Amino acid sequence: MFYIIIKLIHLFSVLIYGGFLFTDNLILMRMKKSLSEEKYNEVRGHFAKFTKALVPKALIFAVASGLYLFYVSFGSIENGFSNFQILLSIKAFLASWLGLRGVLQVFFGIQPFVFKGHLLPFVLVIIIVFLSQIMYSF
Repeated sequence: MFYIIIKLIHLFSVLIYGGFLFTDNLILMRMKKSLSEEKYNEVRGHFAKFTKALVPKALIFAVASGLYLFYVSFGSIENGFSNFQILLSIKAFLASWLGLRGVLQVFFGIQPFVFKGHLLPFVLVIIIVFLSQIMYSF
């Protein structure tokens, strides 16, 4: 039962974080083309104000619950890594990098040196979701 609760917490927090990235990259960027600079900055400011309360916390929950799920799902290593363990490790590395980047940026004010926008995190979330769907097939 505990595993299912953690998995649901993980799923909802990833949906919140992924939804934020989806909205930022696909909807707000399109609005930039059709709105004036002043109106776009106003919309973007409102969006930032509302998401700052929820998205960083969702990211923390996603990483923490993901680490637990990794621990439970990884299994033992017999005769080298299985394909499942390799894909799960790649997924965990990408997600941990996103989590570390988000925590440093939001809670400590450390801005990343490269990839300052949300496009790379959005692409990484898509890769992570793809990996999570195919890793059970191997």
